[in-house]
Amino acid sequence: MVSGLCTMDRPTEAESLIEEMRVVGLKPSVFELRTLIYGYGRLGLLKDMLRIVHQMDNEGLVIDTVSSNMVLSSLGTHNVLSEMVLWLQKMKTLSIPFSTRTYNSVLNFCPTIVAMLQNLNDIPVSIKELQGVLKGDEALVVEELLGSGVLEEVMVWDSMEAKLDLHGLHLSSAYLIMLEWMVEAQCRFNSEKYVVPAEVVVVCGVGKHSNIRGVSPVKGMIKAMMARKRSPMRIDRKNIGCFVAKGRTVKDWLC
Repeated sequence: MVSGLCTMDRPTEAESLIEEMRVVGLKPSVFELRTLIYGYGRLGLLKDMLRIVHQMDNEGLVIDTVSSNMVLSSLGTHNVLSEMVLWLQKMKTLSIPFSTRTYNSVLNFCPTIVAMLQNLNDIPVSIKELQGVLKGDEALVVEELLGSGVLEEVMVWDSMEAKLDLHGLHLSSAYLIMLEWMVEAQCRFNSEKYVVPAEVVVVCGVGKHSNIRGVSPVKGMIKAMMARKRSPMRIDRKNIGCFVAKGRTVKDWLC
């Protein structure tokens, strides 16, 4: 019932129902309170949203990555990037891990990045270039995301293969992760701690879940970046949703 009321944009009634539950001895779970957070946040009632977050904290319920992503998405929807920066900093202070959904929840609402990705011929192709373009809260948001550890979730690196898997990442998130990956790959190629893999693969998909089926915005973006950077990576003949190249060839390119 709580979830249903929030889905119907009636979070105030949902909160009243939760208070009725308390009266009869039923303690609300993380699920109900998360639903309420998102219900208030979606409507732009951000003070009420944060009040419920504080309530969760006071009751000893864990404010985790899922709850934080709901807060971030709500702040982004209502263009409160300054509060988004503060929340990302709070996540780091509380050791709440970022996730790929954190990237999506944040970067979907960075107007400069979203606008740049509409014209792939002019997008910055390095983190330094990107940081030179971004200003204000948007620059601070990206700064908080860099080095967060999310890259490690979407990549593998061993003697057989270095793979970056961009599935599940929205266009702006895939863009930033790709920039991070190029820096990390260069570091690993230059380090004796890591082997040079036989093959390097960037998985971007073929657009099965895109707005236009069969047209992958992520694939188009990666293709444009590879062309701008004069990369040796090419679309795999066996799997057109991947870019591939020999490990030694990629090392020579990046290093």
